[in-house]
Amino acid sequence: MEASAAGVMTAFDMVTARITDSDGASGVGYTVMHEGQGGPIAAMCDGSFRSSIEGRDPDLIEAIWRDIYKRHHYAGRGGATGFAMAAVDVALWDLKGNRLGSPLWRLLGGANPSVRAYAGNIDLNFPVDELLAGGMASVEAGFRSVKMRLGRPTLREDIARVEAMRNHLPDEIELMADANEAWRVEQAMRAMTQLQPFDLVWLEEPIAPDNTAGYAHLRAMGKVPLAAGENHHTLAEFAALIGAGGVDFPEPDLTTCGGVTPFMKVARLAEANGLPVMSHGAHDLHIHLLAAAPNAAYLEWHAFGLDQFMADPLTVQDGYARAPDRPGHGIAFDWDALAAHRPG
Repeated sequence: MEASAAGVMTAFDMVTARITDSDGASGVGYTVMHEGQGGPIAAMCDGSFRSSIEGRDPDLIEAIWRDIYKRHHYAGRGGATGFAMAAVDVALWDLKGNRLGSPLWRLLGGANPSVRAYAGNIDLNFPVDELLAGGMASVEAGFRSVKMRLGRPTLREDIARVEAMRNHLPDEIELMADANEAWRVEQAMRAMTQLQPFDLVWLEEPIAPDNTAGYAHLRAMGKVPLAAGENHHTLAEFAALIGAGGVDFPEPDLTTCGGVTPFMKVARLAEANGLPVMSHGAHDLHIHLLAAAPNAAYLEWHAFGLDQFMADPLTVQDGYARAPDRPGHGIAFDWDALAAHRPG
């Protein structure tokens, strides 16, 4: 399933991977993408990846990840290959946690199981009354941080909507905004100047993700902190963005960047540069990674409908989510319910 920019739930694809070791223990991973894009990703997991996985020691997660990466770099460093690698990498980490009886966040080092969560609302095309109602619904659901979308036809309209939301939410509720690459640099400059009075925690992806110099220029303005990273798919891309001074809140997504293994490298890179790290999507997986990162900032929460297929989904209380203590990632899918949505 997928939420559109208007906030209407339609459909998205999910690819799952199960890896079983010689003793019968298994781990499950998954990744998500836009509707109609899952076929090639599933084919890679079940096809060309096999030679890098079968017969290998499942504890050699880094070695397996690098082998897949090197064998498939012509097919894309990131992109569809990264999505497929994520499903396999998550499955290997889940397998390791299940074998050792350890939750993933402890296996990765364990920093703090409680992580601040924010509601990643998808409300760009909502009329103002629905926009405000959605923000308050997030507060009533336990969130203390709420994100809204920008990118309306005019900047004047965007600013008016931010002002309305800021005035509508209680003063103690944090507000973030996501432009989803809506602007060019000069447009983002004007937007950031006009957004400054509203005390946003951050402005996310104001410009295209590849414009590293543009991000550095915008951040140097000092008007509003910048978040970016959901469309950065490799460690090198994050190194370039961070090295250029282009981001305040790096935001990797394990489902797009290749899994747990590269996400934690980005988290450590951010820490080494005095920056926090946060996540994009897949909150039931990212909770473990952020709980293992001493520089964790925020867990993005997208309720795209997967909770209904899980036995014990994650919850938010008073602004925080808590990593489960079940082995591995602890997600127990209802496979029969999911099977009803299987294509073909």
